[in-house]
Amino acid sequence: MPTESEIVGLAAELLTRRLGGTQTLSDPETLGGSGSARVLRARVAASPFLDERSVVIKYVPASDDPIDDAALVREIVAYQFTNSLSEEVRPGPMLLAYDIDHRIIVITDAGDSETYEELLASPNNELRKQHLRNLGRSLGKLHVGTAMHEPDFEVLLNRMLKSHPDTAHLQNLRDLSLLASIDNGLELIEQSGVAVPAEVRVAASEAKRRLTSGKHRAFTPFDLSPDNIVSAKRTYFLDYEWAGFRDVTFDVACVIAGFPQFVSAQIISDDEVDAFVESWAREVREMWPNADNMDRRGNRIVTALVGWALASVAYLYHGSMNQAVSLVGAVEDTSLGQELEPEIEALVAADIDAEFNLFTADFLSEGTAEGRLVRKDLYETFEALARFTARWDDGRFASVRRFAADIVERLRNSDG
Repeated sequence: MPTESEIVGLAAELLTRRLGGTQTLSDPETLGGSGSARVLRARVAASPFLDERSVVIKYVPASDDPIDDAALVREIVAYQFTNSLSEEVRPGPMLLAYDIDHRIIVITDAGDSETYEELLASPNNELRKQHLRNLGRSLGKLHVGTAMHEPDFEVLLNRMLKSHPDTAHLQNLRDLSLLASIDNGLELIEQSGVAVPAEVRVAASEAKRRLTSGKHRAFTPFDLSPDNIVSAKRTYFLDYEWAGFRDVTFDVACVIAGFPQFVSAQIISDDEVDAFVESWAREVREMWPNADNMDRRGNRIVTALVGWALASVAYLYHGSMNQAVSLVGAVEDTSLGQELEPEIEALVAADIDAEFNLFTADFLSEGTAEGRLVRKDLYETFEALARFTARWDDGRFASVRRFAADIVERLRNSDG
């Protein structure tokens, strides 16, 4: 692991090679970082080649898991893609330089800002609602601004994979793992004694289809997390390890569900959901007119909420989104070179303990602080699904609501 000064020195060398002149960085400040990543802010010495007062450096330590390499490649490609967007649409900082071998990314500094984790912790309901309106507006602008540019993203990804072919297969596995996780979650819940109605199975199948195809596709960060969304001059998204082109409704559902991959997020109330969704819909209605149709929009959101809820169960069981990728890869390694259909792959990948019961699982134990937090997070994900489906009084989502409410009740009454 390089020292802080070594990381800053490598970043300065990268900027010098990329921009010319002699770039000097100083006064490093630790900003944190998700997982094992280190994120630093460094001051930039005055230079005619770089019109920035400071930059942000992300260093991702090497690991024994090649999936981490694939995530780094995906993040860099995502930044390359967003660099090409107009300032109004660009969802985050600009990429200034990178070195995959040294595992360093240098981006522009968004400046002093607050994360949405901090903003949504506010006791001021009106202020929270305004922040969620801003988030909806920013997501909508991103979705509309990128909806027609999937071929451009694929060109950049394929070009990068020619230089780093060892990660090419893993990119596909990561996408397949999203489908596998929905199936795994369904199986885990059913094995835990919960009756799964046909309507939920249909929604799960439709969620998988929309992850891979459909008319409402655009660039999405996908696994949105409030600690990686900041409010500076405007709203910025900072983490692109799972970014790509998918159905945009999964971003909307991720917020409504209270950010399923972030265990300490606040519950998003019904009023806040309305403010967020309406703000998003105003931005996308010209691109996708059915965003103004309450029934059709509701259908899409319920489908994505079901997908997120089921996948969340699988990620808890497997340990992480990356571990789910590893399981899909293990299936392919034993398939004797045969290319499996995604639906079959998703089913075969489920390496599930026959004795497993979600409601008594160790990772949901009330006996530990972490277990209580994870249980609360899963409870809130399914509770959000139950609340959202309860808005339609014509019975169209009644069985989905009862399914979600059943899991909420079991999580409330079991003690792990």
